[in-house]
Amino acid sequence: MALSIDSFVGIPMSHELYSQLAGRYPGRVATVIEHVVQDFLDRTAEDFDGPRNQHGSSGVSWDKLFLPVGTQLRTKYYGNYQVADVEDGKITWKGEEHSSVAQVANAMRGNTNNNAWKVLEVKRPQDAAWQLADRLRK
Repeated sequence: MALSIDSFVGIPMSHELYSQLAGRYPGRVATVIEHVVQDFLDRTAEDFDGPRNQHGSSGVSWDKLFLPVGTQLRTKYYGNYQVADVEDGKITWKGEEHSSVAQVANAMRGNTNNNAWKVLEVKRPQDAAWQLADRLRK
């Protein structure tokens, strides 16, 4: 299948960087760039929290933050950590499904009203440590 000129985009790049790349890979600059970008997209696929994950079946969307399957949510309540799990399109805690992050945060904290962004920590499968939810949304 032949590609038309409409199948390509132009991306601004400094002349110096382009010259270095062309010097190493004469006649193959576009191919090298495509391979590098594809590699980057493959390595960061789980980090993506854009529209394709919104309301998807591989996790839970919380405002603009995507929580993939395997994510854990925790809060400390009366000195004890309570931990919920993100499963396929749902959040579970103590065997019960919760329809939203706010709902599970309130349940884990004695059915009180809480700002989930402020009281929950998140650990996604790719994270090495727990992170405050409020920090992740920024």
